[in-house]
Amino acid sequence: MNAPEVVRRYAATLLEAADETGATAAVQRDVERLLETVRQSGELAEFLANPLTDSQAQANILRDLFSGKIEMLTLNFLRLMAVRGRASIIGAALGSFLDQVAEREGIISAEVRSAVVLSEEQCQRLRERLERRSGRTVRLDVQVDASLRGGAIVRVGDTVFDGSVNTYLERLQARLAG
Repeated sequence: MNAPEVVRRYAATLLEAADETGATAAVQRDVERLLETVRQSGELAEFLANPLTDSQAQANILRDLFSGKIEMLTLNFLRLMAVRGRASIIGAALGSFLDQVAEREGIISAEVRSAVVLSEEQCQRLRERLERRSGRTVRLDVQVDASLRGGAIVRVGDTVFDGSVNTYLERLQARLAG
């Protein structure tokens, strides 16, 4: 089984368990906070990603860090992943959990890489266009990537809209060389 499939299955299992116990909203809040914590704490991210760290030690540290702060279901999920040697993909599994919850609610995520910071108005116009095109509610995840030189790249599921200056220049160069 490939890594994305493993991530998706762990996330689906957490979602199913949360649904069965009626704790989906609470687990979703936990997952959002956990992802933010992992993003902000480079040390925690490194600790989880380190394949040389004992898996039981990882599970114990997760218990010590989050016991009483998150739902027991969420904590047990984290510990299970660690004990099974999957601590390095905890972040991806949590992200996949949120994606699955959003998909079930009719919300799709659009990853936007822009050469410059987009204004709120630009984000709103982009969101509206994507919603018209997809017929679903769109949640934007906007990141600045100065290496694009200009323009933006938008990924919605498996579809990529590449309006970057880099791609435009590559196509122009190919036509001129052609």
